[in-house]
Amino acid sequence: MTVDLKCAGCGEITTLPAMPKKFICKFCGAPNTPIPETYGTSDQACGCILPTSFEWKLPAGTIGEDDNIMYISPDDGVALTRIEWIEIYGFDPKPKLEEMRRRGREGVPGYKNVSTLGEGKLT
Repeated sequence: MTVDLKCAGCGEITTLPAMPKKFICKFCGAPNTPIPETYGTSDQACGCILPTSFEWKLPAGTIGEDDNIMYISPDDGVALTRIEWIEIYGFDPKPKLEEMRRRGREGVPGYKNVSTLGEGKLT
């Protein structure tokens, strides 16, 4: 049994062998979360525009520790195992998350402390 899924970003149809938790459109690269047919009455509630920047394919965070880590998806907060993430997004989330955290450390090129950017501007 196959399932046809319509991308909310470009409208193209993707055929998969089973209903996934999420899928990335092979045409436009937009992350999609399948919605049951009974949800709402239109293709896209509120006419929202899907995000397409690279941040929307990176983990929003993690739950758990050691070997039981679940990676949080950026679009709707679904917890995915490392294997599920790799199957859906096509890359290992662990090194990407470590890189994001490394860039937030003082002394790393490109680091900015946004909490002090406005200091001294109030009179």
